[in-house]
Amino acid sequence: KMRKDFYVFRHGETDLNKQKRWQGSGEDYDLNATGVAQAELAVNKLKEKKLEVIFSSPLKRALHTAEIVGKAVEAEVRVENDLRECFYGDAEGKPIADLEREYPDILNNWYNPQYLDIRFPGGESKAEALNRVLARLDKLKNEPYGTMGVAIHGGTMGALLGHFKVSFAKIPNCAAFHLVYDAAGWRVEGGLF
Repeated sequence: KMRKDFYVFRHGETDLNKQKRWQGSGEDYDLNATGVAQAELAVNKLKEKKLEVIFSSPLKRALHTAEIVGKAVEAEVRVENDLRECFYGDAEGKPIADLEREYPDILNNWYNPQYLDIRFPGGESKAEALNRVLARLDKLKNEPYGTMGVAIHGGTMGALLGHFKVSFAKIPNCAAFHLVYDAAGWRVEGGLF
């Protein structure tokens, strides 16, 4: 079986990130100036990886990040709707400080890998979003490329890392990790970089 290498990276900063608001697929803010600068720095991390294509969430913040990286490394960007962020329902766009008061059990356990069935009212569960992204990656491994970029979001990235038993403190904007598929199945090599 052929080995497939995926470099999964988070988008740059948006104004909602800066304002410490909870941002899922219900909020479609573009990168701010800091976010554009972060995406340009992410190019340095990714350019020696020889990406042949970048698959991106359709949300502006991820797509814009993917386009900046793609242009610099000369890789085509393809939108994959299933790579979008989790939909957070009633929590969308709300200040994180408010959510800590209103939904402490949900917010404090969002990045805990043991809690998969949690969801905000009206939103997708962590498991639903994770399974949607995993199913899409499972299809993307059949694409005719050896090395691919994947531009996604903090929530789904955290869920993926938890799924693959990779511990992390937080996921900064434009953080990345290396996901491998080969004869042994899926695994993450190393940690966040």
